[in-house]
Amino acid sequence: MDFLKKNKKNKVIIPDKFVRNKYVGDLFGIHNQETGIFNIFTEEMIKVNSEGILKIGAICDGEIVHDAEDTLLQGFYNGDSLLFYYKNEKYVIEKYNLTQDVFSRNTGILETNLMMDKCAIILGCGSVGSLVALELARAGVGSFVLVDNDILEYHNICRHQCAIMEVGMYKVNAIAQRIREINPFANIEVQSIMIEQMNKDVFETYCKADKAIIVGCADNREADVYANGIAAMYGVPFISIGFWERAFAGEIFYYLPKANMPCYKCALGDGGNISQRSSANRRIYTTQEELSQVTFEPGISVDINFVTTIGIKLIIDILNISNKQFTPRVLDYLKQYTLVCNTNKVSVGGEMAEIFSAPLQVTKSLKVEFSNQCPPCEYQK
Repeated sequence: MDFLKKNKKNKVIIPDKFVRNKYVGDLFGIHNQETGIFNIFTEEMIKVNSEGILKIGAICDGEIVHDAEDTLLQGFYNGDSLLFYYKNEKYVIEKYNLTQDVFSRNTGILETNLMMDKCAIILGCGSVGSLVALELARAGVGSFVLVDNDILEYHNICRHQCAIMEVGMYKVNAIAQRIREINPFANIEVQSIMIEQMNKDVFETYCKADKAIIVGCADNREADVYANGIAAMYGVPFISIGFWERAFAGEIFYYLPKANMPCYKCALGDGGNISQRSSANRRIYTTQEELSQVTFEPGISVDINFVTTIGIKLIIDILNISNKQFTPRVLDYLKQYTLVCNTNKVSVGGEMAEIFSAPLQVTKSLKVEFSNQCPPCEYQK
């Protein structure tokens, strides 16, 4: 108990604008009694986390009488200084700026102002799309279009970035909530429909060259072919992240319009003979009746996340392709079509696992070709 007492901070973490503007009024947020820290929320944070947020104190207009029996944090101004007391003890202040401090650890690696101007259009918000969305939010991406007509269920939890409390929500809304918990200023468009049903105005609004990327995270190749066509039409990059049986391996494909490279449709539209990608789970693009006839063996979270993380690195590189101050992590190394091996054990991946010489292998030798009369590629001519 003495050890815990010594480690209590007796600190109030408060938005700097409250102090700068000499805010007077109620304070809402979280009081962690174990650490002794009061975390005061901004208006934007309260909107995101309105449920369960309680009044934990107030700043008074004039000096207060602090008392050991007080149950709320009490603050008052002494000249230009803001003082806080709780249960007759004085609390120190730590000011924060929400926009700057959330992304402060990215400084020198990612430019927050540039990333806030970027948009990720994520098609499929399951195990892959949820990780992509939250990591891009942490990287500072400012706008998101989330597309998925599926609802989060209990069997999703072991691979999804959301949790039991979000079961029953549309996945797009659950992910939007998680993004705002990282960055309350994020601009988020949710579409709980199939991509084929999306209004053209959404694409017109968000598909801006040099500012957006379309990310195919659904469970089937047909969805990526459709998304690739949208990318070609609007001249924005496209990346697909898909998985082979039991996620023993995954494939990453990217397409940069006007870069004289094959698009997804002409390179992998039918899968060809170099891909073993599984398209069994097509829930986002099929009816529940069709889904009931399908059986599949999903991979475990750690395998899905390993491949997806490499795809996310590539997405960040592509979003910064015109930023001369940015050092690409993988774009200069990976080929347009990359395979990532989780395990080369035949017992997991079948005979195809033997094409990999070792687990955790990342290929850099595969080459895709143009096909004749590819409609999406016609847009770029």
